[in-house]
Amino acid sequence: MSKFDFNKSAYVIDEEASIGEAMEKITLNKRGAVLVVKKDAVLMGIVSDGDIRRSLLKQATMITPISKILNMNVVSISKDEAVTERSQIIFSTKTVVNIIPIIDSENKVVDVVVRS
Repeated sequence: MSKFDFNKSAYVIDEEASIGEAMEKITLNKRGAVLVVKKDAVLMGIVSDGDIRRSLLKQATMITPISKILNMNVVSISKDEAVTERSQIIFSTKTVVNIIPIIDSENKVVDVVVRS
């Protein structure tokens, strides 16, 4: 499996990015959320449109770091699982989930599954 390049992905953003940068990626990916990772691709959490909206209502700004508002409750799939089957189950049972990170044993994002 080739190394996942989250810097080129519209579904993943670095923890040091701002709310404004996350909003840009969410607009590009059209899935209502973006995964948040550390520089070494370790999954930290997820941020949705709703998380951003609630943070702005609580006086966050467009330059607030995304790490300040991330949701650490992320549905993920291990790279060792049957990804296609598992993602279909998740998408059919959790209608609010649109992006699922595939992670390795070190919690690093190796790929992303997106609801189509």
